Amino acid sequence: MQQRHIRIGESSFPYLFGSGCLDAIAETLHTLDTDRFVVVTDDHVFGLHGHALLRALGDGTPVTVLRHGPGEAMKTLPCLAEHIEHALADGATRRSVIVSFGGGVPGNLAGLMASLLFRGVRLVHIPTTTVSAMDSVLSLKQAINSRVGKNHVGSYYTPTAVLADVELFGTLSPRELRSGLCEMAKNCLAIKPEIISELQEVLTTGNLAAPDSLLWLLDASISAKGQVTKNDTYERKDGLVLEYGHTVGHAIELLDHRQRDADGLSHGESIALGMLVAARISCARGWLTEEDVRIHDELVTSLGVTTTIPEGVTADRIIDTIRDDNKRGYLPLPDDAAAFVLLEQLGVPARSGELPLVSVGRQEVQDALDAFDAAGRDILTLSAADSIR
Repeated sequence: MQQRHIRIGESSFPYLFGSGCLDAIAETLHTLDTDRFVVVTDDHVFGLHGHALLRALGDGTPVTVLRHGPGEAMKTLPCLAEHIEHALADGATRRSVIVSFGGGVPGNLAGLMASLLFRGVRLVHIPTTTVSAMDSVLSLKQAINSRVGKNHVGSYYTPTAVLADVELFGTLSPRELRSGLCEMAKNCLAIKPEIISELQEVLTTGNLAAPDSLLWLLDASISAKGQVTKNDTYERKDGLVLEYGHTVGHAIELLDHRQRDADGLSHGESIALGMLVAARISCARGWLTEEDVRIHDELVTSLGVTTTIPEGVTADRIIDTIRDDNKRGYLPLPDDAAAFVLLEQLGVPARSGELPLVSVGRQEVQDALDAFDAAGRDILTLSAADSIR
């Protein structure tokens, strides 16, 4: 496996990744001298990969498997409490290791669970989706949802390691695979625009599931995210740029999942739509150019994202929901405004003091949503061939 050293402020951990390396992952886990592995996953991931993981782990160390139906319904206080009680009843101790095995949802739940058990036990992430491998595990943020909104209940907690086998991504649907690449596109647009052309080259191959493509994408994601978190443990300063697209994106994701549950837009797709709206706000302010907006549209389109907001997720509902966005409190805001990450130019976030956040009024959001809706049909006509020149 290749290894990268991840530093986030004063915290650090190894990220090991390769292709066809599940046995090596199990060997690494066994070096931790644990009395029990507590595997947190969902029913879908366990059905696909769970038995392979258990075979690799062998019979030497007891394993507790905690499963739940996939989707945002897993990121709740009742599910967290049930998992903790189950782990303790099975004999989990301070020497036990929590292993998140799945996408961002099991990863967040496992991370928060590890931070709470005995005031902190060891945590290892084994991501099985591009979203988790390229984004969520590259953070100390562990959070679940409240009844009000996303990621309101959480902590910051450092994993012992991240161990990734890109072959596990081979069972992802094209939609799920591309969801993580939306986060990669976000990193390019907001942090490292100099690698946009390389991302476009990977997209033109049309074989995003190829191990070589996935290994490049993973390495590039680690590099981009590390650029803004290395001196920001809690992602409350420069690391906030990683929230690009998330203000509107989280609102769309939450509202869509409330009406369609697991059939709703993926996290990456939602964030992609949020970026397209944010780009239009920046353009209206005279920051991003029309060409910059076009680059946003073409990248998102080439990733296969349908550039329309789901039926029933209205502009009024989006605007009402972003008032409860988890970035509130960073800036003093009028009642009709929310905190956004906006770009003054590609790779350069607008700032309020030291923070890469600005206040955006309700009417600006409404105008941008209207502009996005009006442009939707034109965006949809873009093809990957047209967008990559």
